[in-house]
Amino acid sequence: MWKKHSLVSWIYTARAWELCFLGILVLEGVVYSLYGLPWGPAVYTMLLSGALFLVIWLVGFSFYREKYVWLKRMKDTDELEDVRFPKASGGIEACYQDIIEKREETWREFRSREQTRRKQEDDYYTRWSHQIKTPVSVMRLLLQEEEPDQGAMRHEMFQIEQYIAMALQYQKLEKGGRDLRLGEYRAVDLIRQAVRNTSELFIHKKISIQISEDLDFDILTDEKWFVFILEQILTNAVKYTREGGVSIFREGESRIAVQDTGIGILPEDLPMVFEWGYTGYNGRLDKRSTGIGLSLVRSAAELLGHQVRITSTPGKGTTVHIETGRKCLDTR
Repeated sequence: MWKKHSLVSWIYTARAWELCFLGILVLEGVVYSLYGLPWGPAVYTMLLSGALFLVIWLVGFSFYREKYVWLKRMKDTDELEDVRFPKASGGIEACYQDIIEKREETWREFRSREQTRRKQEDDYYTRWSHQIKTPVSVMRLLLQEEEPDQGAMRHEMFQIEQYIAMALQYQKLEKGGRDLRLGEYRAVDLIRQAVRNTSELFIHKKISIQISEDLDFDILTDEKWFVFILEQILTNAVKYTREGGVSIFREGESRIAVQDTGIGILPEDLPMVFEWGYTGYNGRLDKRSTGIGLSLVRSAAELLGHQVRITSTPGKGTTVHIETGRKCLDTR
């Protein structure tokens, strides 16, 4: 069936050649008629012309059928990596082939990014669903008691609220942070806001928090996203600190440091703590650790144009350094 379709298509495609040949035959007939020449040589000439045209026409059809078969194969496949282009018969066809190859390469890159994104998204929500089960189960057990521990219930409810907030922020990051609103803010106000939002964690574990007096300076950032970054850092600081406390102070002109007295991070784990899903040795000791919080911190910081790095000494504590310096708003 495809041969019939390709033949019909070629007859239509080569109509210019066919009409030109018919015009030549008519012209030959007119010339022989006007000059009164015998029709024997005329018919012989026309037959030779017809044979030559038929050969050229069949060669053209052969090349056309090859391209037709390739196009049919391309139509039925999702990938062009294993499909070899037929040799282009001209500059226009070569341009078309270049366009197709570039579009295919772009599509493969896009699909690869989408597959990675979807896998990361599935991984996140799988971890999130397991993560949120813990406080829900604890609250269910507490409610079975005659006099539930109100403090413990508040703590578990706070954990649930944190997980929900993180999921919402994750969705916004996936959309490129479209709600970004940059402006001038006092660093100490944003820090106090983050400390208030995480105060339940400090109270529950009886961990102290100290805010240095030299943090009263302006930074160019987004209030909601910067507070989110601080909340994640403070949550990690409390999670891995058994005794002592957390201090927030200023480094240099525009750098904020959050330092804890926790278990620290091993040197071999430190370069990878911002990677998606990486927990490290000390992180795996904590059953609630998913290795996602710091990855979100890095993504949010990049969104704001800030830099975040971590220094740590195992057994002594960890310090997160947030460089907030920015010269101007990005107006592009």
